[in-house]
Amino acid sequence: MARNHQKPAQVDISVRRMDFAFTDIPRYWALNDPVCTHFLNALSLTFPDGERFFVDSVRALRDRVEDKVRQKEISGFIGQEAMHSKEHETFNQMLEGQGYGPVIEPALKLTRFLLTRARTMLTPKQMLGATAGLEHITAILAQRMLRDPRLIEGLDPSVRALWVWHAIEEIEHKAVAFDLYQDVVGSYWGRVRLLLAGSTGLLGYCVRYTWAFLKADGLHTNPKVLARGLWRLFGWNGIVSGVIPDYLQYFRPGFHPWQEDNSSMIARWKEILPQPSNAAASATA
Repeated sequence: MARNHQKPAQVDISVRRMDFAFTDIPRYWALNDPVCTHFLNALSLTFPDGERFFVDSVRALRDRVEDKVRQKEISGFIGQEAMHSKEHETFNQMLEGQGYGPVIEPALKLTRFLLTRARTMLTPKQMLGATAGLEHITAILAQRMLRDPRLIEGLDPSVRALWVWHAIEEIEHKAVAFDLYQDVVGSYWGRVRLLLAGSTGLLGYCVRYTWAFLKADGLHTNPKVLARGLWRLFGWNGIVSGVIPDYLQYFRPGFHPWQEDNSSMIARWKEILPQPSNAAASATA
């Protein structure tokens, strides 16, 4: 299918090896809020195995594309997602060191069970459609974060670079899986159905393990903590509720991720990132 939008030329899907070291991390590192912190902690638990699922989904059908520029974008996507898996594994190990092992072990076990089941039940084309939908979710959450400097400033400096780096790269490669899906499948109803299934599952998972983290802290029945945190997530222009207009864009038949050009925004935020340990890291093709 012909694409009516494409990635801006100034956006480079390059692989940055960051090797973050997480030391002296406060327990409530996001907005000094237990609910917001643990929602993002729960999201982080999905990344290592989830990103590998995305990579496998794209890699399985990349041979359908002959264009060298597109192949370079796919290689960049694979390399970036591999680095995301690596860094969030380290982040999740830090959470274990904070005493959350009893929460993390069953959460990771469930993630692997669900993804194994998806690999068994879905065709390669459906896996790619699910990846395109979930990549839309990660991209709009990244955009939500980078649009509001108060959210970035509310992240403790010890973890801020991780989340800014991840957000930048999610936006840089936000159309790679979508474009491949359009080339290989192109089914509107297929991509919408898979978005709905993926987003329902992801939200349910994050709510479940946000609650488990809060229970581990003895805060799951504290009405003040819950009310404040839930408002920040789901209230007016919250972290999650604030992405609803962007989420709904996916349901337009003519949707394309780069209809919103975020290139100037990610260029600004790149300036705060630490220097990669290997800026020219090669993608795992």
